[in-house]
Amino acid sequence: MKVSFKTPFLAIPLIFSSIVSSLPSPLSNSLLDTRAAPFDPNTYTKKFVTCPAVDRSGATPRPISLKLAYLDINPTAKKTLVMLHGWPSLWTTYRHQIQAYENSEYRLIIPEHRGYGDSEHPADLQRSNAMFDFVNDAMCIMDNASVPKGVCVGNDFGAQVCWEAGRYRPDRFIGVFNVGIPYLSGSPSLSLTSLSGLTGLLAKPPKFQYQLYLATNPRGAARELDADARQSIRSCARLGDDKIPADFLTKTDTFLGPWETFDAQQGVGEIPASGIMSGVVEDYMVASYKKQGFYNTFNGYQLGNQAAQMQFAASNGSSILQQPTFTLYPTKDPVADWEALATVANSAANLRDTGSATIATAHWPQEEQPEEFNRILEGFLGKIRW
Repeated sequence: MKVSFKTPFLAIPLIFSSIVSSLPSPLSNSLLDTRAAPFDPNTYTKKFVTCPAVDRSGATPRPISLKLAYLDINPTAKKTLVMLHGWPSLWTTYRHQIQAYENSEYRLIIPEHRGYGDSEHPADLQRSNAMFDFVNDAMCIMDNASVPKGVCVGNDFGAQVCWEAGRYRPDRFIGVFNVGIPYLSGSPSLSLTSLSGLTGLLAKPPKFQYQLYLATNPRGAARELDADARQSIRSCARLGDDKIPADFLTKTDTFLGPWETFDAQQGVGEIPASGIMSGVVEDYMVASYKKQGFYNTFNGYQLGNQAAQMQFAASNGSSILQQPTFTLYPTKDPVADWEALATVANSAANLRDTGSATIATAHWPQEEQPEEFNRILEGFLGKIRW
């Protein structure tokens, strides 16, 4: 594993064990030991809050309200982590962290994004769900929980929201810890268009074509994924050493097509479970996605929302993040070589107090290697001035 931290004046590679040993570690026993009873998401109770939102489908933006769900773990703790999930995922992606932190000094606020599970969404998919809208959702939930500030922890799509949270409201988000997706200076919204000039410089081109499918044909994509929610979830919930179709995520007219061909070649009738989650967790995710379907979970990929985000970022806040930030790069992620992308994009240039590390997993290190993930997260949290 490689770990490094950057300040405005110095960038020094560090051996990770020395970082952990040098930091106060009051949570070592709880954070680093994830051996616990099997996780059952059905035993956790969601909280709900009605939040202001905006419908931009017409000529004039119209205020609306959304009822949003969230988890509040260890609510009496004084230090808060706001943990944002990705796609196609849910709050359950942080199940190992929930078990590790339940009796710690940290409180976990885990929103269920608009359009997912039990959270409502605007009727308009195309223009009413920019990154700053998701940040406003998170702050509304924080207000409801009486949380003035916290550290944003994000994976996948949630990482994009955390970058925007740290950029737009550094007073509320005093640290940012993200998995995979790097910060793009001045354009926190990761999209095909914003990366078109960079991906050709990479030895391993990223597989972002699926985003174009979700953006240009969301109804068709939803029909495909809704037809078998379990297979849709399994297609992405993989481990680093899993064999997956070489062309998965590269099609602009299908999502599961590469898997169907691959499974036929392997002589199996369905995508096998990878073991990254239990059957109980998988059943819960399937039931959650069946509540509303996949369509409204494509909100972050719509080009209208990305355009609204870029326009907003240009006129609201600085592109420089002053607070501590950290990016954890999975080295076996089939989507992209995120560390290489960060280097080409010069991601660290606008991050004044930043660090990074690599971890030998696929897209979901908090699930695949939770103990190592928690150890790295704990090292970062030791830098935060609460």
